[in-house]
Amino acid sequence: MRDSLHSWQSDKNLVPPYPHYFPFRPLQNYTTNIEKYMAEKYLDSMYLEKIFLNKLQYEHGAKSPNQKGSEKIIRLAKEGYKAVSYKQELLRTRSPFYYIKYQEAHASGSLKARQEEELILQRNITKKEADVLMNKLIACFENKQLQQMLQVAEKLKYYCDSKPKRIMPDKDTYLHEILVKIRKGFYDLNRLNKNQVFCEQHKRIYVSFGYPVSREPSTDSVIKQFKNVYLDHKKQIELFEKRLRQAETNDQLCWCYHELSRYHLEMKKYELAGVYSRKCIQESTKDEGHPEWHINALMLLVRINIQQHNKNDARSELMEACGIANLLQDTNLKEYLEKCLEVVETIEFDDLFGPKMLEKREQKMLSMMSTAKMKDEFAHLLRMMAAMPASRRLTVMPGVRMEDDEKRRKSRMQSIIPGNEREDQSAVKKKISNSKGVGFMELVQYHV
Repeated sequence: MRDSLHSWQSDKNLVPPYPHYFPFRPLQNYTTNIEKYMAEKYLDSMYLEKIFLNKLQYEHGAKSPNQKGSEKIIRLAKEGYKAVSYKQELLRTRSPFYYIKYQEAHASGSLKARQEEELILQRNITKKEADVLMNKLIACFENKQLQQMLQVAEKLKYYCDSKPKRIMPDKDTYLHEILVKIRKGFYDLNRLNKNQVFCEQHKRIYVSFGYPVSREPSTDSVIKQFKNVYLDHKKQIELFEKRLRQAETNDQLCWCYHELSRYHLEMKKYELAGVYSRKCIQESTKDEGHPEWHINALMLLVRINIQQHNKNDARSELMEACGIANLLQDTNLKEYLEKCLEVVETIEFDDLFGPKMLEKREQKMLSMMSTAKMKDEFAHLLRMMAAMPASRRLTVMPGVRMEDDEKRRKSRMQSIIPGNEREDQSAVKKKISNSKGVGFMELVQYHV
């Protein structure tokens, strides 16, 4: 009971009056000020009549013992105020208030000064935001983080494209810096790490060529469940095709051709990837030479040839890249390319049931024969089998009995020769037993 009494509060919060008089009062309300200001702009000197007619309706002097006269005065004041307000609204529809203010500011010259201040403020804000992205780009470039650098470069490119030249006068400088960092970022991939051992350097080159360094995991592996970040290659190809049509400089053309080749290579479209790589080489060897783009395009061609099991073309592309490295006097690049040549010479492709694979299997099987007579007989057998295509030789595993489906398929074929009619076995349904017999018990034992 006590809690309920103390917790009860009245709905009326009565504020006691202040004992002393507050001497300061606003001269007029803000809305009243705006109304009078607008009336003065539209009605000129007649705005005083509007104010007078508005106050007359509530003046004590308008009321007198003559009731009919007082009502007539108030009625005339209302009608006059209504007519003047209508005229003001009519003029406001023809010439809005903001247009009047614009004309005043334009005539006084303050508008231009204010616009200049706003433009300077927008330029400063835009420059700060662009500098933040540029600093991230430089940090990723110095830390050799190519993937993050490409993402930041894409953001900065979108930001520069979204801003007009008036707000971002240094747009060309930022775009040129983006192209320089991307060009050098791909170029710096072609290097050797002195701290790595021999096998790790070879593994790094295998990865750069797109060559598998280990066996594929099984189809039921948990690794398959964790996919990488999805990148829509078709969307990226459309984007760079659009940029290619809008490209103005030689550096932009090389970048677009290089990225188109890279994305087509990811989609395993090797012919198109090779075409764009050669176009990049053509653009890089023009008047405004960019040897970095030349090296990058050649390494893409090497990767394309390796994935197509073409060692000779890959070797020739690497030899051409070595010549450019000698002209650039880049010793680190030259060492890397020489190491790549060693890897290409020693690389072996998994040619399943190909001639080389079959020769290795035949040699291993011959070495297992104990006597010379058995080796001669087995070699004669292999020479007889050589007439068969490579995909049909040595494909049978021991201990597995293969059923010939061809004979079964031929036996089911229809014939025009009349014979005994027999019931179609495919239409006969097998009756499913509802009883829980031996098979059910074996199933229970297997699971339990």
